[in-house]
Amino acid sequence: MSSPVENRWCRLIEDARGIAAIEFALVAPLFALILAGSLDLGLLLFSRFQLEAAVSDSASYAMVHTDQVDSTNGDDLAAKMATIIAGGIASSETHAEIVVNNGAKADYDGTKIKLSGAASQSNSCYCPTGGAWTLNWGGVRSCGTSCPGGTIGGKYVVITVKQAYAPLFTSYGMVKDGFLYASAVVQTK
Repeated sequence: MSSPVENRWCRLIEDARGIAAIEFALVAPLFALILAGSLDLGLLLFSRFQLEAAVSDSASYAMVHTDQVDSTNGDDLAAKMATIIAGGIASSETHAEIVVNNGAKADYDGTKIKLSGAASQSNSCYCPTGGAWTLNWGGVRSCGTSCPGGTIGGKYVVITVKQAYAPLFTSYGMVKDGFLYASAVVQTK
C-alpha cells in the first residue's frame, strides 16, 4: 500500500495536462530574444543600405554631371549632391560633406546645407591619395599625367556621410563610435 503523498506524485507525473504551457513558458523568452536580435540586425542593415544608396545616388549624379566640376558650377554641383543625400536619408542625425575637386564644399548637418570652400581650385587637376575620409589632395597636376601612385591626374569629387545609430544589442562590427559611415571618391575627368 502506497502513501497518499506517493499517489499524488504518481498522478502528477502521469498527468500530461499543462506540459505544453510549461514548454511554451521556457521557449517563449528564447524566441523573443531571437526576434529582437533579428529585428535589431534588420534595422541596422536597412539603415546601412539606405546610407550606401544615398552616397551611390550622389556619386552617380557627379558622374553624369562631370562638366560641372569647375569653378563656375562647383557650388551648384555640391549643393545638388548634398540635396540628394538629404533626400535619401530621413534622419536629423546625419552629417554629409561633399568636396568638388578640392574647391567647392557642401556640408549637410541633417537639417540644412551650408556651402563653403574656394571654388577657384575646382579648375585644377590633382593626384589625391588615401581614402575618402583621409584624402590628401596633393599638389596641382596637369590633367591626364601620371601620378606617383600609378593613377592619372584628374578632377575628383569626394562624398563622406555618417549617420548616428544606436543598436539594441551589439554593433555587429558595422557601427563604430555610434555612427554608420559611407563614402565615395569619384574621378570625373
